[in-house]
Amino acid sequence: MTYSLATVTPTSTLAASTAEVRLNSDSPIQVPDGINNIVSAIPYYCPTGAFSPDESYVTRVRLDSNDISVNPCRFMMSGVNTGDAAFASVQAPILQEYNLNIPNANGANVNIYAQPMVNNTVLMLVGCELVYSTSATGQQQYWNTPDAISTGGTVLATRTSLNSITITDGREITSLNALVAPTTAAASTHDVGEIEFQSSDFQVPFPYSFPIQPSFAGLGAAAAQQTNPIGLSRQKFPSGHGIPLAPRALVNSFYTNRDVKGAGSSVMPFISFTR
Repeated sequence: MTYSLATVTPTSTLAASTAEVRLNSDSPIQVPDGINNIVSAIPYYCPTGAFSPDESYVTRVRLDSNDISVNPCRFMMSGVNTGDAAFASVQAPILQEYNLNIPNANGANVNIYAQPMVNNTVLMLVGCELVYSTSATGQQQYWNTPDAISTGGTVLATRTSLNSITITDGREITSLNALVAPTTAAASTHDVGEIEFQSSDFQVPFPYSFPIQPSFAGLGAAAAQQTNPIGLSRQKFPSGHGIPLAPRALVNSFYTNRDVKGAGSSVMPFISFTR
C-alpha cells in the first residue's frame, strides 16, 4: 500500500453570495493512474480581505464525479466568527480530515465544490487536499447535510427543530456532527447547548444528544467571539458500533441553546454513513 497527496488550485468564492463554486479553477481534479482509493479530503479556506463585524464564515464542501460513486458527499467546514465592533483577533480553525475511502478511483475526474451558507462581505479562497492510496483503506463513507442552514433560538433553553437529512440505502451512521456559528457577536453572549438526533428509522431505541463546540464573546464593544480551533462538534462511531438504519431514513435534529441570544445562531447538522 502506498499513499499519495494532491491539492486543488485554491479558488475564490463570490462576495455577498451563497452560490456554489467549483474549485481547481473551475475544473475537475484527475486521480492519478494506479491510485485505487481516495482515502480522505482535507479542505481549508481563508478570507481574502478585511473582516467585517458580526459575520461568521460557514462553508459547505461537496464532491461529485461522473466516473465513480461518491454521492452524497457534502460536509461542513469549521466556522470562523468575527466580532461585534473593533475586534482584536479572529482565530483560524485547524485542518479537519473527512474520511471517504472511495474505491475504484483510478484515473477518475472528481469535482470539488465550496458553498458559503451565509453571505460575507469579502470572498474566500478555498482549497482542498485529497489523500490517495493504491489499495483499500476501509469502508466507503458517505456524507450529507440538510439542504439549508437553520437558525437557533434566542430565549434561554429553546429547543429548535433543524432541517432534516434523508439517507437512502444506508446501513449505519458512523458519525454525528454539528456546526453552530453566531450571526451577531454581542458582548458577553455565548454559544453553548446541545444537538440531538432522532429518527423512527433508527433501528435502536437509544438517545443521541451531545454538546456543541461552545464559543465565547468577550467584554465591551470589541467582542470578538472566539471558538475552539476545532470549531465543530463531532461524534464518531467505530465500524459496527454506529446507528443501524432502515433502507430509507429521515433523520431529524434539534438544537437547544443554553444562553440568551440577541439573534439566533446559524446551525448546521451533518452526518456520515455507510452502505
